[in-house]
Amino acid sequence: MSKRNISAQDKINAVKRYLNGLTSQRILANEFSISQASIQQWITNYESMGEDAFLMKSYKHYSAELKRKAVLDYLSGKGSQTDICKKYGIRSKSKLQKWIKKYNGHEELKSSGTGGSIIMTKGRKTTFEERVEIVQ
Repeated sequence: MSKRNISAQDKINAVKRYLNGLTSQRILANEFSISQASIQQWITNYESMGEDAFLMKSYKHYSAELKRKAVLDYLSGKGSQTDICKKYGIRSKSKLQKWIKKYNGHEELKSSGTGGSIIMTKGRKTTFEERVEIVQ
């Protein structure tokens, strides 16, 4: 499904219609031309953060301690991924899944905004002669 912008107010109204029993997730998904999983994510976010879940414009930063607690709660069976996301105010299950994968891979869970991993390394300086040799 193609990505499209849906206003915060439309999301809030859709979730309220669902929670009041006026419509189903499937009907909302068809109405907005998005997946049913997206509708479920809206509902989860609304239940844990209220209308603010849709009104926040900036990236949400998570501390290393919050990440660790969320991962350990999930791994110790204290709830489903959805339950843990609601408890800690995590906007997306995929974010929690990434943290779990890192934790299980013995990687450090850093605070958000501390820089990601380097994708490409810097190449070494080459002389003019080396570049000519490479081209030939």
